[in-house]
Parts: sequence; C-alpha cells; structure tokens
Amino acid sequence: MKQLPHFLCIGAQKAGTSWLFEQLRQHPDIWLPPVKELHYFDHLFCQSTRSWSRWHIKQCISNVLRNYANNTKQLDFSYVRYLTDIASEPMFSEVWYEAIFQRPGAQGKIIGDITPKYCAIGPEGIRYVKQLLGPVKLIWIIRDPVARALSQLRMETEKRRMKSEISVAEWLELAASDDVLCRGAYLDYIPQWLAEFDKDAILFIPFKHIATQPKQVLTTVEAFIGVSHYEHYSAPEKKS
Repeated sequence: MKQLPHFLCIGAQKAGTSWLFEQLRQHPDIWLPPVKELHYFDHLFCQSTRSWSRWHIKQCISNVLRNYANNTKQLDFSYVRYLTDIASEPMFSEVWYEAIFQRPGAQGKIIGDITPKYCAIGPEGIRYVKQLLGPVKLIWIIRDPVARALSQLRMETEKRRMKSEISVAEWLELAASDDVLCRGAYLDYIPQWLAEFDKDAILFIPFKHIATQPKQVLTTVEAFIGVSHYEHYSAPEKKS
C-alpha cells in the first residue's frame, strides 16, 4: 500500500514553517522527507514556481548528501540512491512525489509535507490535493501580511545581494511582485481551501504563538495530526 502524506503545512512563507519542520522531524511517530518544501503541488499549479523548483530540489538534496556524508561513519548506499533519485528526472510527476514517501522509516508513522507555497495553488490544485491525498490534515500558520511580506523581501534581497548589488528599481519590482504579495492574501486563499475541505481539517496557528507559547503550539499540532505527546523536542523556543 502506498504511503502518502497524512498532513500538509501549506503556509505561510516566513511564518515559522522551518521551525515547525525542525521540531516535528524529532517526533518518533512522525516522518518528514529529507527536503523541506518539496513544491510538488505548486510546481504543477503555480507557473512562477517552475522557473526555480528543479534547482531548489537539486540544491537541497546536494546539501543533505553533503551533511550525511560528513556526519555518517558508514554510508547506507540505498539511502544515497534514494536521495539522488529525488534530484533526478523526471521530477514533479505523481510517481516522483509518491516515491519520496516510500521509505521503510515512514511505515506506521504520520507522514507530512511542509511546503508553504501550497496555500496559493488555487481551486484546481486544491481539488487535486484532495483527489491524491484524500482526507489529509492541513496546517496553516497565519502571520500579519505586512510583516510576512517584509520578512520575505529581506530574504529575497539577501539572496540577490549574494550575486550582485540590488538597485532601488529592482527592490521596488520585487516588492510589487505577485510572489511577494500573493502569499499573504489570506482572504483569497482561505475560502478556496474551505470550499474543498471541512473547517475541522484545517488548523490555523497564529504566528505570534510560536514565539509566546511554542510548546503549546507543538501540543496542538500533535493532537491535530493524531500523534502522542512528545516531551523531548530540542530548542522548541527557537523560531526560524
């Protein structure tokens, strides 16, 4: 029987999803893929993703392989092959996505995919999520749209500065881009998801709670996705 995600974290970018990924991957009853942000659904349904999604996967897998080689005394070559397959064509097919979750370590565990761009995949994409994954649980971290956009702008500006100096005109163009503006468009996206999923299938988490009550956030997520409480998360107070 195929193993597929039981839950998705669909948003928002720059709203603590990296923190959630790092915490949940420590839980013994949860399995997450080696790459945060697989971008499968948004690659299919958001044209803007397609210009960089392959590069993203290859770069992430390269980093995972490097860390694995540097920190493992005896390499598991089946795992190395599994990682290289993720970064190999054909990518972003249904077969490719399903294969990512067919790992022995995922058997009997609650499986997740944390990709905040999924919130923007639109009605057709949402219907496909429901068709492929069935009664999947959805986690959505909500952050003030202005603060979220400013955080994304800082991240994108730093990325561009690594290549060259960014001009004022380029910064203004970036600030007005759909990729920055749309990710905080909750009034547009939330009704689209509620049209296909019952409200009880979506857990909305205020971003500020990650800073003020991180342990309670994790307890809430555990109950929502159906795993037992875990007491030994490392650095739950740190958000990223």
